[in-house]
This record gives sequence, C-alpha cells and structure tokens, in this order.
Amino acid sequence: MTFDDFPLRDPLKKVLADAGFVTPTPIQERCIPPALEGRDIVGVAQTGTGKTLAFLVPILERLEPRGRVQALVVCPTRELARQVGEVAHRLGEPLGVRTVVVYGGTALGEQQQQLHEGPDVVVGTPGRLIDFLASASLRPRWVKWLVLDEADRMLDMGFIDDVVTICGRLPLSRQTMLFSATMPPAIEELTKRFLYEPLTVRVSPETVVAGGIRHTLYEVEEKDKPRALAELLRGRRKEKILVFTATREATSEIASRLRRDGHEVVSLSSLLSQANRERAMACFKRGEFRVMVATDVAARGIDITDIDLVVNYDLPHSPEDYVHRVGRTGRAERTGEAISLAVPRDRPRIAAIEALMGEPLPRGYLPGFAAAPRAGARGRSAGRAGSGRRRGGRSRSGGRQR
Repeated sequence: MTFDDFPLRDPLKKVLADAGFVTPTPIQERCIPPALEGRDIVGVAQTGTGKTLAFLVPILERLEPRGRVQALVVCPTRELARQVGEVAHRLGEPLGVRTVVVYGGTALGEQQQQLHEGPDVVVGTPGRLIDFLASASLRPRWVKWLVLDEADRMLDMGFIDDVVTICGRLPLSRQTMLFSATMPPAIEELTKRFLYEPLTVRVSPETVVAGGIRHTLYEVEEKDKPRALAELLRGRRKEKILVFTATREATSEIASRLRRDGHEVVSLSSLLSQANRERAMACFKRGEFRVMVATDVAARGIDITDIDLVVNYDLPHSPEDYVHRVGRTGRAERTGEAISLAVPRDRPRIAAIEALMGEPLPRGYLPGFAAAPRAGARGRSAGRAGSGRRRGGRSRSGGRQR
C-alpha cells in the first residue's frame, strides 16, 4: 500500500510524495482511513512508529485554511512539539495551512503575536496552551481536531490535570485522536471521558532483539537490589551505562547511591524541569556522566549509539518494553550488554519476556545475594554475563452525543 491509495486530494498526495513519504507505516495504514471518516482514535504505539503522519494526514486532508485555529496538538515536551510543528509546517505550508508552535521556557510575547496572526494549526505543551487559553490569545471556538500525543508521558510528567482542563475548553463536536505507548488506568479513564466511541489501534513494537546484545538475569531479594547493582557496576568505570527504574522517585535514590560509590551519575525523570532534563541528556551524550538512571517515559526518544550496558533495576511491566529498553545498546553494529535484576514476584514478567524472545534469559549468579541456580532450572547459567542470540463507548463529559 502507498499514500496514493488513500482517498486524499491530489495536492496533499503531491506534498507527501515531495517530502519522501511513499509507503505508510502500520500505524498510519490503520489510523488514517477511520480518521478521515471522522472517528475518534486511540493509537497505542511506541515512539518512532510514524504517529505524527497518522494524525496530521487526516487533519490536512479535511482542513480548509480560514486563518483561525482549527486543529490543536498537545505534546508533553517542547522537543516533541517542535518536531510535530516542523512536520506540520513542511506538509501544510504548500497547502496554505499555517502552523504555530507554543511552549514554555520562553517569553510569551512572540508566541502571542503568532497566535494573533491567525494560524490554522497550533502545536504546544499543556502549560503554555492553558496560559494562552486563559488570556484568550488562543480561541478554542473553531477547533475541530484535538490530538493528545504521547499521553502516557504527559501523565508521567504531571500534566494530566492540564490535559483535562484543555479538553474541557474545546467544542464537544471535535474529533479527538489520542496516541500513547502504554495505556495506564488514568489514560484509559481519559479516553472514556473525552473520546466518543473511539477506535483503538494497537501496533506492536519491533520484537526481535539485536544479536549483538548479551542478556543476563540475576534473581535477588528486593532488599538486596541496591547492593547487587553496586556489585554489578563495580569495575565498570569506563562504560556508558543506562539504568531503568519503575518510578521517578527511584531515579534520584539510585543515582545518589551510585554517586556515593564513586560513579559519575545523572538522573532523568519528570521530577526535573524541562531545562534540567535537556542538560542531563546532553551531558550524558557527551560523556560527562557515564551513568544515567531513568524511567521508561523520560528516556523515550534517547538517541545515543554508544551505550555499553543497559540495566533493568526494575523489570518493565510489558515484555515489549524489555525489548525497547535493551535495544538502547548494541546499536550501530556495536555489541552491547543487558543486565536485569529480578525479585520473586517478577516471575510472571520473566516468563512473558522469555515467551516473546523465544528463549530463556541466561541466569547469572552473584555470590552472597541468592542461591546458585538449581540443576535443571529454566535458563542457562551465564556467570557474569550471558550470551543472547537473535531470533528472527460512552458520551464525552458534558453529554455530547452523536
């Protein structure tokens, strides 16, 4: 299938072809047709699957430029807002569609002036959008399309109340498209409250683990995890290491422990301001810090090719997230290593990961932390590091009805 197969106007088809977009990704192929029909959409897909065109193409096909805001895209960070805004501008400008991007951390004046000049599409972060809604610089009366991009990340960063406020200010007759890598209960509730009989599209992430990654699983007790991590990182003073935790609070605690052990550590979570997150990422990328401790959501979008080791201090909730995490190492034809700490309650998660990978995770043994693997226990012993192998509805709040 190609973009020419969609029922799009010729000018938009030409713009897509000129921009190099020929074959739609799975999320685009499954979202664009129902979105063109006006359906509310819930897209469950990881970053990098092509979500942006999945919502921009239907909007640009149906939008008639009138010099007033008709489409609103809400993004968790200014980096993502800029990226979406750039694509919207590149595709929309030849069609006469004007896009403005607004975000915090900069003066209001210039962005306010851009809004007064009558854009058709506004892309922005929750806090700044609320500022402009409150000051009437952004008038929501004519909004026909609302997009909530990376909704789970907005939840993790504490923006969910702002998102609820924005949704409540927009016309009930709008079309809403929500995209999220995961669907925690709070996001499920958001969809029930603000989307009308949405079509849910789920696209699985890449599940083949690169062959250059060595996997090792260490089974320890919960109370021993901090000491086990310290032991595993002992002697790894020159490697670039990414440690994943389950909560943002744990990032600071673990980073402090590792710092006391003499490691050069930086943490990354929504507890940090936007500016400090950018600074932390830049310093880790340049090698000023060798170890980064992060949550899944905060680390989304990390594009660093020289990570030597990924550590799952806490196992992820889904096996796909395990693949996504460990895929941060062993990139660009390099070899890499993935180490996971597991406690007894993690056994169902381990089984799910092994089922997805099609093979047992090699077990390692840390003297003094857990009993050595029993003969015949599932998973082969790996010592310090194992050798992995590659295998191939309801109405919206407010009583909206259709």
